[in-house]
Amino acid sequence: MGIGSSDTGRASGHALRLVAAVTLLLSASVGCGTLGARTANAPSALGAPDGLPDAARLDVAVVAFDPGLPSERDDVYPEIRQAESAWLPLRLVKTLEKTEQWGATRLVPAEPIAADLVVTGEILESTGKELMLHVVVRDAAGRVWLDKNYRTEVPSDMSYAVAGDGSRPFDPYQPMFNTIANDMVAARQKRKLEDLERLRTISELKFAADLSPEAFGGYLATKRNGTVEVRRLPAVDDPMLERTLEVRVRDDMFVDTLRVHYQKLYSDIDQSYWGWREVSNQELRAQERIQKEQIVRGIGAALLVAAAVGAAASGSNGAYAATGIASAIAIQQVQKIEELQGQKRMHQEGVSELSRSLQTEVAPVVVELQSSSVRLTGTAEAQYEEWQRLLRDIYRAENDIVSDVYMVPRQPREEVVLADAELPAIVFEADEPGASGLPRDPTLPPVISPAVP
Repeated sequence: MGIGSSDTGRASGHALRLVAAVTLLLSASVGCGTLGARTANAPSALGAPDGLPDAARLDVAVVAFDPGLPSERDDVYPEIRQAESAWLPLRLVKTLEKTEQWGATRLVPAEPIAADLVVTGEILESTGKELMLHVVVRDAAGRVWLDKNYRTEVPSDMSYAVAGDGSRPFDPYQPMFNTIANDMVAARQKRKLEDLERLRTISELKFAADLSPEAFGGYLATKRNGTVEVRRLPAVDDPMLERTLEVRVRDDMFVDTLRVHYQKLYSDIDQSYWGWREVSNQELRAQERIQKEQIVRGIGAALLVAAAVGAAASGSNGAYAATGIASAIAIQQVQKIEELQGQKRMHQEGVSELSRSLQTEVAPVVVELQSSSVRLTGTAEAQYEEWQRLLRDIYRAENDIVSDVYMVPRQPREEVVLADAELPAIVFEADEPGASGLPRDPTLPPVISPAVP
């Protein structure tokens, strides 16, 4: 009888150890299953082919994205989304510029008066692990080229890992921007060359009609489906049309000046935003592993209970040991998530602090007229709205024209607290007019441009 009891105890012990080993093995496989995945098959943005006609190089206006702030969710961080509403479209602008498939590609705070091609977007999901955007591309005639959701998922825990020399890997979000750029090219290829040329004409006439509806309102007609077509054309040497084209050059100059602000924001938040994405991705993956491991441990627990029946009769402590091992794994995972959450908060605070320039005033912009100077202040969107109103006034003033546009250099003077957001904001003291002195993209044209004779 004693021999049988001993055999039963040993068998039960073996069973418990086997169950514990299986549980540990399954847990380990769940925890490490996503490591090592890479983006080797990520699409590349298509460069411009040799001999691409100038008519195909349409000018593109990319509007700052809608941050998409759902009121019913508490896991969306407004400060992050506000920063992303400028960072993400500027990333798309840089991608489009690199392909050399298009003409001037600019980031604008709001819908422009007119553009050959307008890109708008809304952030549907952004967690560091997943990015989903709704992107719409329309041409000057109102025809929709693209209207679709784009989604990318970061492939692994290590996708944001920085190398020993400090260099970063391929940005996990870049494949999405490459795909959008390629889809825009594919949509353009479906259009005839004469249709693309007509878009530039429509864009010019829409801009002219906004400045002077009485003079140019009859050149375009809107069809029942909402698209625009050319009804007639002004004379090639029409002096009024030439004046609208001069004003439009100044409009482009102003938008290029605002890009200094966006480029500085992009550079300032880049490191903190990368860190936030990295730890957020790791945190979400750790939570997913815990959920999967709970299922595995549930199966293992059922086996342990069955094995423990025999172990209890022999007085074996294997059941308690196996249960303790499984619990230790769970505790380690929870501690890891808590650590990641702390890192995430740190990076989030960094992005929030640096992105205040989106929610507060940007550097004032001075518009030099032949007769006077106009100073635009406020947010980028407020300045852009005021600028568009100013353009109409300039056009109506027969003897006035913009001779220069530049951003005023600023130095911090004092710190105040915003009543609505309760965030510290910097109030700046203007220096003498001149070049902005802010970091800027070297591919941009000069901020201060010579006046047109």
